Amino acid sequence: MTPDDAALPHALFGRGAELAAIGAFLERPGESGGVLTVHGELGSGKSALLREVRRAAGARGRTVVALRGYRSEAGLPGAGLTQLLPVAACGPDARSAAAEALRRHTRAGRPLLVVLDDAQWFDGPSLDALLMVCRETAGTALLMAGRPLPRGDARHASGPVPDLVLGPLAGTDAERLLRRHGPDVPPLLANRVLRETEGNPAGLVSVTGLLASAAPPAAEALLAPRLPLGDALHTRVTSLLAGVPESVRDVLLLAAVADTVQPELLREAARAVDPADRALDAAEDRGLLRTESATVRFGHPLLRSAVYWEASRARRRRAHLALAGRDGPGSYRRALHRALASTAPDEATARELEDSVPEDLPEAAAVHELAADLSPRPADRARGLVRAAWAAQVRDQTGEVRRLVARITALSAGRCPETAAAVAALGSPGPAGGPVLPWPPFPPPAAGPARGGPSAPRASDARPPDPRTDRHPALLSALCWTDRTAHADRGRALLATAGAALARGRFPLEPLRDAALVSVATALDDPLAAERLGGAVLDSLTGPGYFGTARAVLAHRQLARLHLGDREGVLRDGDTGERWSRAADDPHAAAVFRCGVAQVRAWEGAEEGHTALTDGILAFALPRGLPLLASRARWARGSMALAHGRPEDAYEELRMLSDPGGDARHPVVAAWALGDLVAAAVASRREDAVRDRVRWAAEVNRSLRSAALEHLLARSLALLGEGDAPEEHFTRALAVPGTGALRYERARTRLAFGEWLRRRRRVLEARDQLQRARDAFASAGAAVWVRRADSELLAAGDATAADPLRGAAGLGLTPREAEVARLAAQGLSNQGIGWQLGLTHRTVASHLSRVFAKAGVTSRKQLPAVLGR
Repeated sequence: MTPDDAALPHALFGRGAELAAIGAFLERPGESGGVLTVHGELGSGKSALLREVRRAAGARGRTVVALRGYRSEAGLPGAGLTQLLPVAACGPDARSAAAEALRRHTRAGRPLLVVLDDAQWFDGPSLDALLMVCRETAGTALLMAGRPLPRGDARHASGPVPDLVLGPLAGTDAERLLRRHGPDVPPLLANRVLRETEGNPAGLVSVTGLLASAAPPAAEALLAPRLPLGDALHTRVTSLLAGVPESVRDVLLLAAVADTVQPELLREAARAVDPADRALDAAEDRGLLRTESATVRFGHPLLRSAVYWEASRARRRRAHLALAGRDGPGSYRRALHRALASTAPDEATARELEDSVPEDLPEAAAVHELAADLSPRPADRARGLVRAAWAAQVRDQTGEVRRLVARITALSAGRCPETAAAVAALGSPGPAGGPVLPWPPFPPPAAGPARGGPSAPRASDARPPDPRTDRHPALLSALCWTDRTAHADRGRALLATAGAALARGRFPLEPLRDAALVSVATALDDPLAAERLGGAVLDSLTGPGYFGTARAVLAHRQLARLHLGDREGVLRDGDTGERWSRAADDPHAAAVFRCGVAQVRAWEGAEEGHTALTDGILAFALPRGLPLLASRARWARGSMALAHGRPEDAYEELRMLSDPGGDARHPVVAAWALGDLVAAAVASRREDAVRDRVRWAAEVNRSLRSAALEHLLARSLALLGEGDAPEEHFTRALAVPGTGALRYERARTRLAFGEWLRRRRRVLEARDQLQRARDAFASAGAAVWVRRADSELLAAGDATAADPLRGAAGLGLTPREAEVARLAAQGLSNQGIGWQLGLTHRTVASHLSRVFAKAGVTSRKQLPAVLGR
């Protein structure tokens, strides 16, 4: 076996060096035998490593004999060799019998590999015999793996010195292993698994599998010092506690519950359950705890979880109670210990816990739910659950939001107006009975009304702040998406302030609040601001785990990058967003990210799978009444049809965005798609049908003052204009301030301008516009539009743009005839070819008749064979 094995699909993450070392051991000359010993703690992946070695060795012609040590046989002399011999054997007889047994396994000319797993349980006499035989027998190698024996074991000092030690997986390898076994585990939980398992492969696989195969863990599991391991691994790890006295177990439990790693603090807390102060030292003597650099750690990374979940509820409550007195009043740890030690509702404990929850705590939703469950009064319990639901939403815990909303609704939402309003903001029940969450979710900072009592707010205090006075981004975001013209000035003022703060390095100051500014920027057609602010906010949200809000920001940034013509950025955000959406079980969000991908595929002209992609989005959006989603899907379909010379199909899709009876009517998306709608209408001779839409957009932009919309309006007027009027509009479109970053739309304008100039026989000016359009399309990955620009350059006399067909030169076709022939061979109609090449359908027919005559064919169906395509 060679180091290349580490690159095979079945290979282990992070074990390339070990596989290479074992490979080198096995490739040594076979005149004599050899032994290689691998050590690793429980769960480090020894068995998986041996399985890979056995597979690779067998594939390379070795005979492989697999043996295993069993704990129940560790003290029975000769028991291990019964896997080779019919009866147990010891002493010289054992060595000769083992040698004879291995010879029977050896085939002529094939070296032998003996693989011994769990060597720590292989009895001593059997191991001695096996070692002797393998060292003395030519062509026989022994690979044995086991974990270090406990300090108290008599064989600890005499065991073989390891040649290889399997350490924990490095961070990247651990994350890859986690994603293999739990690709949809939410990021917050994934980060916790990585932190708690400390690179132990078995721990990663077991905990991840448990999270991936079950419902979201209960609050009790989330608030425990460690997540549960899963039954099989828990049993294996608790075997490390065999024979440990109860007093030592009590101290271990205290250490598992405590949040301190300082020896003196832990010893002080341990005196509550061990007045004699001996159990902590006994735990260290057994290797269950160890002190390194004034820090106390468990002897195995998974032992803390096993100790905690092995204890009864009563013992865990006693441990929490013993630790509750260590911190002063107002401390979150003190409040949490008191809450977890409670056996009945307790308003004082509930209030203390709720008031002390850190804002950036990943488990905040579980803590708020625990506080709510400790509240005796149903109304207070419902308000606490609202806070828990808000905390879950900003952290992208969609399943938890649904569950909590159902609890709130069943408890008291109908009897408490404030709570009912909060539930409505979180998501009202949908047709299937489950809540339909708002998208994008930018909740107000207050997580529901305050707990009842003298300090409860007046009814007027519960009203949302007025954006005209409070300049609240979340509310202003919602208003901008409802009526862009009425709130544009206030929105732009906030964006200007945020942009200045970003330049000074002082944005965002409050990420959850400032996140809504990205949505404001998108609504007001300011993609540069949306991208810049979005990037800064995302960095501040993902660190503390606010993935719900981060996901909404990411969707707006993807949309901003779409307007900026950043193909790679759109696809990258789409991939990340889909992964986050799957982890949150949020199909609505996933469909939002697919819309951006569908639009990019339309730029590329990649039709394969595009209809299925947009059909899926529409199938989700239309029955649920989601016009923003449906309109973006239809925009992508219209763009694809337009790119491939089907303007009638494009028009039918795009008109649905603004027609009163359209199933995807949305004024914001209709404005974004105005340029495509007008282009499709002109190409399909429906100019009069869109003039009202252009007038409507111009009226909107008088108040909105969107540079992007101003650009599209000027291009639309140019396409609809006659005589010399289009030149003025094209020139004005390209001169609109603030549109320099809109690569794709400016390229479309330059292409249309170049086509107009060419038809006016101003070929030098046309080539300049067409070449700049082509370069911009190429940088945006808009392959289908690159081809169209090339075709126009060819028609303008730029020979460098020619891409002749293999058979065209021999037929004597002109460059334009070759282009017409190529598109006809692809199945485009005359009108579609005309749209692609800027020709009338009569001119296309004339070119085709000359192509047929030169090629000696009578039908376009014969063209692919003649042209060599």
